[in-house]
Amino acid sequence: MQNPNKTANSKSHFLPMGIFLIFVLSITIVFFICVLRDIEKNARSTIVSNIEHQSQNFQNIINQHFQYIEGVAAYIGQQEELTCEQNLELLTAMSEKSTMNRMVIIDTDGTGFYPDGSKRFVGSNKFFQKAMSGERAFSEPLESNIDGDLCIVLAAPIFRDGEVVGVLGGSCNLSTLSDMLLVDNYSGSGTIMIVDSDGTVIAHVTDERMSQLITYEANFFNQLYNIKLPKDKPRNTVLEDFANQNKELFSLTYRKQKYYMAYQPLEISNWMLCYMVPRSVARSSYDFISRYGIVLCTALILGMSALLLTVLLSTNRTQKELLEMGQSDLLTGMLNKKSTEEMIQQWLDSEQKIGLQAFVMIDIDHFKEVNDTYGHAVGDEILREVSNIIRQEFRENDIIGRLGGDEFCILMKNIVSDTNAIAKVRKLHESIRTFNFKDIGEGNHVTCSIGVSFAPMYGNSFNDLYHTADLALYETKKGGRDGFNIYDGKKH
Repeated sequence: MQNPNKTANSKSHFLPMGIFLIFVLSITIVFFICVLRDIEKNARSTIVSNIEHQSQNFQNIINQHFQYIEGVAAYIGQQEELTCEQNLELLTAMSEKSTMNRMVIIDTDGTGFYPDGSKRFVGSNKFFQKAMSGERAFSEPLESNIDGDLCIVLAAPIFRDGEVVGVLGGSCNLSTLSDMLLVDNYSGSGTIMIVDSDGTVIAHVTDERMSQLITYEANFFNQLYNIKLPKDKPRNTVLEDFANQNKELFSLTYRKQKYYMAYQPLEISNWMLCYMVPRSVARSSYDFISRYGIVLCTALILGMSALLLTVLLSTNRTQKELLEMGQSDLLTGMLNKKSTEEMIQQWLDSEQKIGLQAFVMIDIDHFKEVNDTYGHAVGDEILREVSNIIRQEFRENDIIGRLGGDEFCILMKNIVSDTNAIAKVRKLHESIRTFNFKDIGEGNHVTCSIGVSFAPMYGNSFNDLYHTADLALYETKKGGRDGFNIYDGKKH
């Protein structure tokens, strides 16, 4: 039966603790929401900064190549003959010591002269025509005749006395140029692409996770079908962004992994620079914040849990002690009369009761004389010693109590047979009879009288068993004490 005072006390302890715990958890949740929001904001800001840096970096690379070509073109323009052997040898040296794969001097009629002595008409190409007008020019991506890779031809006008007298061209491998883009971005993680206005991937650097999606000359617009785009950024919107040279950043999913995608114009022939990086990689530099937050929150929760557990254990221990004090006999530590009656009755009414139950009553013989002769202090010590003997002889789950004075009571639960119970009672009687009580006089021994009754034969209530065991106890006393009797169902 639940103690209402215990329940009330528990509530009085746990209500403020529970409120405080909810407060701590709420603060923790708010903290994590704010941290994740700031991490998302900073990660996106870093990606925008990176792609802007890469766009500028690519333009600087192209500009450096143009400056290199223009310097050589200025030297060639000072020679009397553009295609002299000295100039062609210079082109060979340039190809060997730079990223230019193949150099060519093109005269005004569009004939290209190569260092190996070969000639080729390139006059119909737009880059030649633009360079002849005195401007820098470069071609659309072309397949190299040397290694089959995609390349672009950079062309610079050759001036002499202020007039364009030819064009110097050099091809650059796009894969070499694009390799320079991912070097300082997240340790090379992710994918960076140069995409033309039709969606063709003309250059890219891709890690293994995206290698099946992004390849040279693949159409990036078609590959968008294999990517789970956000609802507010469908495929047709991405195509419009590319067509209008808009910059954008959003999240997407590819093969169940989250990515950030960012793109912006390169301002070179309507090309777009497109960058994809795993969200986990982009946020990795902020992981320590989450880790520290988790450690902090875990420590708080564990601390609160430990505090709650301590309060719970302390409360339960106090309540248990108070309950035991209310149930216990102060002298012997056994159950008192009221608790003994209640617990025996509860057991007799429970479904755990199986078979025989033995009810044992014990009286110490001539106990009043012991008190009168040796004093109540000695009598109390004898009661304590007898209670210890009883505890040692019976099982821990048997119900043992002091009913008052020198009267003790035991309920032996679920015994196998009456023979076992009788053997246990005989042993108890002998243990008390032979125990050496040092505080009394000659002989140092006391004896006891015992009465035994069995349930369910002679009752299924405390009162019935007490009455029948008391009758058996009376027979023991009537027979001279110092022994035991078993109630046999007869009226005495």
